[in-house]
Amino acid sequence: MKKKRNLLIPLCITFSIVYIILAARPLKKELQFSPQWTIDATKVTVTKDSQNLKEKFSDAIPFKLGQTLGYFTTDGDILNIVTYPYKAALSRHAYTLYGTSDKKIPFYTPDGTKAGEIVQTGFPFFTEEGQYLFLPGGSAFAKLSEEGNIEWTYENYAPITAFASSHSGCVAGYSDGTIISFTGKGSIDQTFKPSGSDFPVILGTALSPSGNIIACISGQKRQRFIIAKKADNHTEIIHHEYLEKETTRQKLVKFSADESTVYYDSADGLGIVDCKKGKSKKIKISGHILSIQESEESRTVFVLSRDKTKYTVLVVEPFSTTAGAFSFEAQTAFIAVKGDCLFVGRDNEIAKMKIQYN
Repeated sequence: MKKKRNLLIPLCITFSIVYIILAARPLKKELQFSPQWTIDATKVTVTKDSQNLKEKFSDAIPFKLGQTLGYFTTDGDILNIVTYPYKAALSRHAYTLYGTSDKKIPFYTPDGTKAGEIVQTGFPFFTEEGQYLFLPGGSAFAKLSEEGNIEWTYENYAPITAFASSHSGCVAGYSDGTIISFTGKGSIDQTFKPSGSDFPVILGTALSPSGNIIACISGQKRQRFIIAKKADNHTEIIHHEYLEKETTRQKLVKFSADESTVYYDSADGLGIVDCKKGKSKKIKISGHILSIQESEESRTVFVLSRDKTKYTVLVVEPFSTTAGAFSFEAQTAFIAVKGDCLFVGRDNEIAKMKIQYN
């Protein structure tokens, strides 16, 4: 009996050592924010004779806070500030200020130099991928050149209820439930109707960077989220799900840079779908989503949402792991991501935080 007991002890010790070795896993690195600076967003901090001013503007980050727009650098310089009374369109390349019935709409480069003029009444829509103009009546839009000239126009009988662009072109969703994607030159690439609802209006849409995949939120009464892919001479729906809670307002939809994931705003929070595996997940968020930004380096996604005066920044790691969140009170806010840094604008200030994994 004593022999068995003596033999059992070393066997247990050996088993424990082997288990610890085999079960050992490296601890997952945690996301941390390292504060870099906070600046006053109401004052220009450079002069016209500042060194490397052209270089600073070429890499500037656009921002909009309330009725103020401008550009700043990753080093914390405010390059330009413009206040506007009514509406403004803004991108990294240009900005414009406009009213509801302007017959001519001038637009400017980030440093304030006039870049061109849109000789047409409408509502400018500037993105990083191109400049567009929504025409009066709500059912037509035009693609603009860098000089503001109309390159091509598309007119439908139904009002446009959703619109998005990518490097490959643009996509428009209509009140009758039709979705049409266009190449950069204006030719129609895909057309389809998601259907499946009592009222087929399109509330949000996105076009993947390659132009091969479209995502959308469609319908009232049996509202659903759909991902469709171009296949030969037709469009194939590769994912769809009915949404438990419905909404009547426009929704933000966005693809990741590698097209592997699509994110969307729903009444339940942030929806996330793996485009290849068809897996989906919801992350509860209070309020509605204003912005979805992806880090080029880590592929971490930052989501800005608003519930009255409370803003929340949610951090999501691929595919759908919540890495953290923080909230703040403000009247207006924005987020931007560049390199390994997150920029958060709040009322009259902008803060820079470095994204680190420790």
